[in-house]
Amino acid sequence: MFAMKSDLGFVAVAAILSLLLGIFIGQRTSSSSSSKLPEAAHLRVKRCDSQGGYEVEERSQLQKLVEDRWESEQHLNKDILDLINTTNLRNNLKELSSRPILAGTERDNELARMIQQRFVESGFDSSELVPYDVLLSYPNQSNPNLITIHDGSDKVVFTSRFKEEVLHKDDGDPEFIHSYAAYSPPGDIKTKPGTGLIYVNYATIEDFDKLEELGIDVAGHLVIARFGKIFRGNKVTIAQERNATGIILFSDPNDVAATGTSPADVYPNSFWIPGSGMQRGTTYDGLGDPLTPGWPSTRDAYRLDEKDVVLPKIPCQPIGYDDAREILKKLGGPSPSRRVEGMVLKKSVTTLGPQLLDEFRDHSIRLQSHNSLRITKSYNVIGTIKGEVEPDRYVLYGNHRDAWGYGSIDPSSGTAEMLEVARVFGELKKKGWRPRRTMVFCSWGAEEFGLMGSTEWVEDHVNKLQDRSVAYINTDGCVSGPNLQVAASPLMWDPIKKITKLVPGVSDGETVYDEWAADFALQNKSQPVIGTLSASSDHTGFMFYCGIPSLDRHFGFDTSKYDIDIYPSYHTGYETFYLVDKFLDPNYRILQGCGRMSALLLKYFSDSAVIPYSLSKMAETIEENLVRLKANGVGERLVQIYNKFPVLEEAVTNFTQSINKFVKRIEQTKDTMGPMLLRAVNDQMMKLEQTFILPPGLPGRPLERHAIFAPSLYDAYGTSAFPGISDLLFRINTSKDKVKKEQRKETLRRHISDVTIVLQRAARFLEDFQFI
Repeated sequence: MFAMKSDLGFVAVAAILSLLLGIFIGQRTSSSSSSKLPEAAHLRVKRCDSQGGYEVEERSQLQKLVEDRWESEQHLNKDILDLINTTNLRNNLKELSSRPILAGTERDNELARMIQQRFVESGFDSSELVPYDVLLSYPNQSNPNLITIHDGSDKVVFTSRFKEEVLHKDDGDPEFIHSYAAYSPPGDIKTKPGTGLIYVNYATIEDFDKLEELGIDVAGHLVIARFGKIFRGNKVTIAQERNATGIILFSDPNDVAATGTSPADVYPNSFWIPGSGMQRGTTYDGLGDPLTPGWPSTRDAYRLDEKDVVLPKIPCQPIGYDDAREILKKLGGPSPSRRVEGMVLKKSVTTLGPQLLDEFRDHSIRLQSHNSLRITKSYNVIGTIKGEVEPDRYVLYGNHRDAWGYGSIDPSSGTAEMLEVARVFGELKKKGWRPRRTMVFCSWGAEEFGLMGSTEWVEDHVNKLQDRSVAYINTDGCVSGPNLQVAASPLMWDPIKKITKLVPGVSDGETVYDEWAADFALQNKSQPVIGTLSASSDHTGFMFYCGIPSLDRHFGFDTSKYDIDIYPSYHTGYETFYLVDKFLDPNYRILQGCGRMSALLLKYFSDSAVIPYSLSKMAETIEENLVRLKANGVGERLVQIYNKFPVLEEAVTNFTQSINKFVKRIEQTKDTMGPMLLRAVNDQMMKLEQTFILPPGLPGRPLERHAIFAPSLYDAYGTSAFPGISDLLFRINTSKDKVKKEQRKETLRRHISDVTIVLQRAARFLEDFQFI
């Protein structure tokens, strides 16, 4: 960015630009001095305590262009904290989760119109419904998907449930969707008598490899696996690659009923779930509409033929743990090793299949799926508050609207929060305030099916978003427990820590940061740990396709107390308003904390004169992850494969040095920057993350283009640094085909070169403007 050759040159340029702009502004001001009081763009909001309202103070154009509104309007931060109202949050959540919100249904469309109207009522400058026609998957409500067991005379002796048992008076909505795995194809798979079902633990690659070591081949058989560890779509893909005929998924009671499975221990008497709870969800492991990869699903867009789309080829069906127990207790075959030991109702799975026990040697197991695909209109809602100084710079705040059921946690706790934040900023706007930069509020459609709404919108606006976006803040399921959990681009790490120090605690701490730090102190960590992002929610397109710094945060379960991957009621019929209201956040202080964090983050990035990225954290994180990548002999292995790997290491070092110089010069000059230089510096920082974008995408993944941080190829819910290198190395190490192994080595060599060039570009990107 600044003069690498001469600090004096940088200062001189800044002074000249400021002087010229000052002269220009002075001429404009003097020529229009007889006009009426300036527009709101010339005003600064001040609190008038005596009247409990606001007054506006006129300021010059130059003041407006360089003023740091975050610093000068600290009183508004306090007002924002006070305005986030728990009663409003509770009412929002109750309204949103009163009925199921499956994407593409009339209820979903009804809520889209409601949110649009709420943005209008809040005084937004624009609020629009944005439709996309996307390929969705639905079950047959009159012919449910089932797992059945048949005896020797083909009599059905067991039938799985296809919906939850109604245990609370408000939970029996007739529109609630039957249990299914979206995009699982229709199918009717029946095993041979006495054989054909294999327990595969979590259905990871390692689990299948271990079974192979034990002499168990899943080819031609049904498999049954636990939810957890990796994304369900990856489970289906891995089982399909091993030539399984179908897959049954269930929730382990150790994860969803850890304190016991008796009625007193589960819903509606606690937040744990009973044996009929079934986790619905997508098995599509792509991003966006499968028919229009890389392009928006507008009405007239070209669409692939459904037969040419990469979707699951084997049927999958989720069931509850009560039904899983009935199936698993019939398995025979060898006993599991400790590596693939699973727990069902606190009892080890004693056999793996594929044989059934002797008393069931004439029994067969059948999986029937009746899902179908349908192009369906799904709406995003986009609302904006126009920026006063830089209306062409966007700070985006998003939450999806659709759910697999009532969705009181995922996503409606986040939607409830967004509506309240919108109301608060609307109140400020009505009193004369505007942000420096434009705020964009986004309610996404069809997220649950594969991030449809956000991905299509990003594909529709990719050029504008990459040119103008400062940050994307994502909220999904805000409240599923008491402990703050954050994942973000390293550029957002310092800002979220700063904001949490301003937000009052949601339990017994003075601030959210104090509580957050206390949680990590129990893990012997000196400060909170922030992770990099996975592909688990709507930040994915912004971060991994566009290279826009993004952040996702929620309050989840205490992982030191409960060793679970996700909250028990996730995507089940028991994720209800009653659950949140009674057990998870009865005082709505956690939800209030979410709203306060989102509102202050929005204002911080919208109103700070210098965009408050944590640039040093980016360099530190890349260095640390390179060390991890090279650990355990992997570095030496990479040098053996490609002798120019050390050049990548040099590029990381150069990038760090460039960052350090850049940060130092910002600190020395930020208080004296003129408006044009301020704009140029912000634009350099704003586009830094984009230098990591590979135009063709990661190897084999055209829609995930971030070369440094992206989800693992084998787990969309996981995260990885240098993902292309890690995934290719894994595929080389596990390949048994010599030709494919050599091909992958060649792909790895090229990818290492690509990443090296990306990092070299990033280092040069921060040089002074005139140096190309």
